[in-house]
Amino acid sequence: MEEKQKITVTIGGRKFTFHILPENEERVRASVKKIEEKVAFYASKYATKDMQDILSIVLMEFVMQYISLEQKDDTKDMTEGLSALDRRLEEYINSGR
Repeated sequence: MEEKQKITVTIGGRKFTFHILPENEERVRASVKKIEEKVAFYASKYATKDMQDILSIVLMEFVMQYISLEQKDDTKDMTEGLSALDRRLEEYINSGR
């Protein structure tokens, strides 16, 4: 079992410490970088300087993107359909026809 490592990142001017597996460090740091880019964008775009408001806007954008990707992911239905077709073909072949 891999041992977790401790990393500290800054999001919206606040420091957070996470205990993560080493193979996740790059993904965590890339996520923080993306969040910080969005925070900087919205901080410059809106008059509000309240970090909670800005982080809420960033969160909303990311969740909307996540939901959009979920709705596009129809591979589960396709996989189930292919499995059903495979079972029917197997039954047909095994029936001796």
